[in-house]
Amino acid sequence: MAQTFEAETPATSDERIEDFADFLDAIEENQDSAAGAMPATEDAPDSSDAEAPEGVDEPGHPAIVPPVSWGEDAVELFEQLPPELQEKVAAREAQRERAVHTATTAAAEARRNAAAEANALFADQQRLYAQHLEHLAAQVAPQRPDPGLLAVDPQAFYRQQAAYEGQLAQREAMAQAAAQAEAEVLQREAVNQHHEIAQDHATLAQALGEQWTDASQRQAMLTDLESVGAELGYSIALMGEANATDILALKAAAEWKAKAAKYDALQAGRAQAVKAARAAPRVAKPGASPGRAERSARSRDAAWARAKAERTGDAYAAMLDQMGITL
Repeated sequence: MAQTFEAETPATSDERIEDFADFLDAIEENQDSAAGAMPATEDAPDSSDAEAPEGVDEPGHPAIVPPVSWGEDAVELFEQLPPELQEKVAAREAQRERAVHTATTAAAEARRNAAAEANALFADQQRLYAQHLEHLAAQVAPQRPDPGLLAVDPQAFYRQQAAYEGQLAQREAMAQAAAQAEAEVLQREAVNQHHEIAQDHATLAQALGEQWTDASQRQAMLTDLESVGAELGYSIALMGEANATDILALKAAAEWKAKAAKYDALQAGRAQAVKAARAAPRVAKPGASPGRAERSARSRDAAWARAKAERTGDAYAAMLDQMGITL
C-alpha cells in the first residue's frame, strides 16, 4: 500500500504577521527596563553584509532599511517579510521612535523645570536663613571685661574674658554661615537664570527660525528692536533683561509700526494726488455744453473783439457791461 504524504500548507500573510508580532513581544520582554536604550555598536547589524530580501533589488522595489534599533534576530526576520509589510513595519517603528524621542524630550524638560523650581525654593529658604543669621549676629554685642578686675577678682576677669571670646566666636560663625548661604543663593539663581536663557532661546528659535538661530540675522533684528523699544520707553538696561515674551512683543510692535508707516505714506501720496488733481485746470470734453463761467468768458472775449474792430461808443459800452463795469 502506497504511503501518502500531505503537503504543508503555506503560511498566509496574516499568520506571518502574527508570528512577527509574537517575536517582537518576546524581544520587548527580554529587553532591559530602561526605555529607549539603544543596542551596542558591535550588536548593530551591518546593512552592507545583510542579505537583501527577495524581490528588493528588482526594478520598482527599492531596498527598505530595517529599524536601526533592532538586533540581528529582528533584522533577519524583517528581511523575510514581503516589501509591503516591510514598509509598514518600518513606518510604524519610525513613528514609535519619534514618539519615544518626544516623550524623552518632554520628560527631560519636566526634570529641568522641576530642578529650576527646587533651586528657586532653596534659594528663597537660604536667603531667609541668611537674613535671620545676620539679625542674630547684630544682636550679639560682647563686652570686653574691665582690666581693673584682675586686681580685685582675677577669676571673675578670666570668666568674663572667656565669655567675651565665646560670644565673638559665635558672632563670627553666624556671619560666616550667612555669607555661605548668600553664596548658595547666588549660585542657585545663576543656574536658574541659565535655564531661563536656554528656554527663551528654544522658544525664539521655534517662533522665529533662522531669523533667531542665524547670528547675523539675530543681531540685525535686535538692533531694530532696540529703536522700537526706545520709542516705547524701554531703557537700555531693560532691553538687556528682555526675555522671549518681551522680544516677541517688540517684534510684533515693530511689524505694526512698519505697516503703519507704509499706510501713512500711501495716504500721503493719495492726498498729494488729490490736491494736484484739484489744482489742475479743467479740460472741457468735446461735445459737452459750456458752463456759466465759460459762457461769461466767451461773452467778454467777443465784446472785446467787437470793440477793437468797430471802435464805437456802443461797442465799448457793451464791452464794459460784459466786464461788470458801470459808468
